[in-house]
Amino acid sequence: MPANLPVEWSIIDEKYRREKDLAKKIELLKELMSVTPKHKGTENLMADLRKRMSRLEEELEKKSRRAGAAKKEVIKKTEDLLISILGFTQSGKSTLLKSLTNASVEINSKPYTTKEPITGVCFFEGANIQFVEIPSFFFKKHMNIAHTSDLLLILTNTKQELDKMEEILKENKLDGKNKIVLMNFINENIENKNYSELLNEIIKKSDVIRIFTKPIGKEVEKKAIVLKSRSSVKDLIERINKAWLKNFRFARIFDKTPFSGRKVGLEYVLKDGDIVEIHVL
Repeated sequence: MPANLPVEWSIIDEKYRREKDLAKKIELLKELMSVTPKHKGTENLMADLRKRMSRLEEELEKKSRRAGAAKKEVIKKTEDLLISILGFTQSGKSTLLKSLTNASVEINSKPYTTKEPITGVCFFEGANIQFVEIPSFFFKKHMNIAHTSDLLLILTNTKQELDKMEEILKENKLDGKNKIVLMNFINENIENKNYSELLNEIIKKSDVIRIFTKPIGKEVEKKAIVLKSRSSVKDLIERINKAWLKNFRFARIFDKTPFSGRKVGLEYVLKDGDIVEIHVL
């Protein structure tokens, strides 16, 4: 057993070993992980606890399926982008989530405060960006959310932590996922911090464009339509109303070039920030 484990660790461990109910064992294991000190001597212990958790969750899921029980609802993508925030405990995940989205999240100096994924939405220059904080236990069911994300936002305080996080991503087959790494976020002066640079990088790294539509004779819509990069006018119309394709005449593109307001056809490739006015018969 690693050194410097608190007395409560042994008490919870004893309860865990005596408990027979799978759901209760999982809750006790979460408690066990939350009171485990964070230092080099506990790295192997934490890895073992995560493996135990994964086995218990799989066993409980199989049991639930056999019993015909409904699966617990998971966080899904509901906005233009879904960004998973990952990092070890005390890396600043909850602070960042609250700063970006004003989500109701507990921020505490106690390790492993976040037990379940928490989500919040940020509206930035036409796009709704949904962030989800992944608890530092890195359970399989939580990491599945990261698989469906458009981008991973990694918070780390040291190069050693980043290397460990890369190992965890590889274990979960997430090493090929697009990601942005923030080093020493929790040590920065985050009060009144401007996150525009980070949000712009998220948009760019996610390989999407924001297209603003302008109904004829009206103002430009404030909410953008978010499409994959290199999308065309045709792709835009298919997102809005496929029926318009039959009666399409042309589209006007308003941008910052000398040719703003020009007429284009269906195959015109759009760029981020374009304002599009669609003309149909």
